[in-house]
Amino acid sequence: MHPSFRLLLLALAMPLAAFAQPKLANIGPVFIDYGPVRMGDRVTVPVTVRNLTAGTISFSGGGLSGGHFTTSGGTCSGSLAAGATCEFRYTFRPKTDSGLELAESTTLGVFDGTTAQLVELNFVGSGFESIVDMTPRSVDFGNTLIGETVTVPVTVTNPTTETVFFSGGGISPGAGFSANGGTCGSSLAAGATCQFNYFFTPNALGTVNANTSMGVSTGSPLFGQAMPLSFTGTGVDTVGLVSIRPVGVDFGPIRLGTRMTVPVLFTNRSAVTTNFSGGGFSEQNSDGGAFSGGLGGGVGCTASTVAVGATCSVLYRLRARELRSYAGSTSLGFFQSGGASQSAPLSFSGRGVGTIGQVAAKEIDLGEVKIGTSQSTRITVKNTTDLDLVGFVGGNLLSPFTSSNNCPSTLAPGASCEFTFGFNATANSEGLRETQTALSFTNADGVQPVHIIRISAFGYVKVFGDGFE
Repeated sequence: MHPSFRLLLLALAMPLAAFAQPKLANIGPVFIDYGPVRMGDRVTVPVTVRNLTAGTISFSGGGLSGGHFTTSGGTCSGSLAAGATCEFRYTFRPKTDSGLELAESTTLGVFDGTTAQLVELNFVGSGFESIVDMTPRSVDFGNTLIGETVTVPVTVTNPTTETVFFSGGGISPGAGFSANGGTCGSSLAAGATCQFNYFFTPNALGTVNANTSMGVSTGSPLFGQAMPLSFTGTGVDTVGLVSIRPVGVDFGPIRLGTRMTVPVLFTNRSAVTTNFSGGGFSEQNSDGGAFSGGLGGGVGCTASTVAVGATCSVLYRLRARELRSYAGSTSLGFFQSGGASQSAPLSFSGRGVGTIGQVAAKEIDLGEVKIGTSQSTRITVKNTTDLDLVGFVGGNLLSPFTSSNNCPSTLAPGASCEFTFGFNATANSEGLRETQTALSFTNADGVQPVHIIRISAFGYVKVFGDGFE
């Protein structure tokens, strides 16, 4: 339920005696919608308590089950001095990528020895994306000589703040596919990147397929998800001038503003130096320049030739700019001075997911705020891309709401900054007040999102114990 409707219904249903009960503290926000948060990531929003009395107040309750929502840290202890403020910190860490709304509530009690104030706190959010970035998700090894081994790396990056652990991901070697831990092993530290190696060694003519699933887990206690991988390859007894692999790549889901790379290798099987050309994507192609490619090196390789027996690499990349599926193709051409030639078509796909930067929370209700006082909270902006975020625009509010931020002109990948949104309860701001703001920034690659943040509060005047103002 939208917080403004919840406040209105609460006011209508509240008996007169309830209004006669003086408030001991401003407490808010009382409703937090964290919005979509990447599975395994953490977003913390403070709930501020301001002591409105002339004496010390104490607290009870306010805890959560420890599932998707938790509370820890903060500056509130067992009591709070007159006129002072403190914070409880509430964290959302989704343990599912279902995209469905997750919710939890708790009640925070405030006491001054004779009077009690009970405030319900409500939290919602949703989990999406994968715990780690993993690409490619599907590989076509192409034509491979029987008995020859072809290797394709699957790259994993851990964008979380904790170590992740791997399980599964192996393939029965019966069809000619196999795998090892490569540089990954059984775990991957926060912020690190590693590669699993997948091999294809055909033992018979024809096309074969294999599927597996990589388990990724983190947290304490552990929670995780299964990430499917699929492979195709064709065993042959002859190849052309060169052998090339892989010939088909599905990058899988890629966070907006992030670039993933897969190497394509080709080996000169002929007895003479072979020339090559093509293989590039125009930056003005139908997918907006999302795909790109460039020579990745190799001994015996130049920008246009490959020596006898040499293996060269071309690095193909996908940078997702929109929430949609991507498909692209290109072709490498090989030719020799004697007239022999070969064309090698390549196909690529992928899917853009997530957002350019993470902004949480997306909706906050600052609760009931006594006239003459103020209430505020902070939201976090995190750069979840691999390029700088620049050009912050928006986030401003009109009175009686306030806004400030500590965001720099350039926010580096992985870095965070904060916006502080507040409500100054004046004599002209009594009752329910609502507003919203739009926050935008630009990815250095030119992608610009718009994040809408909604804020509400309820200004009230002091009510004396006899029920009359």
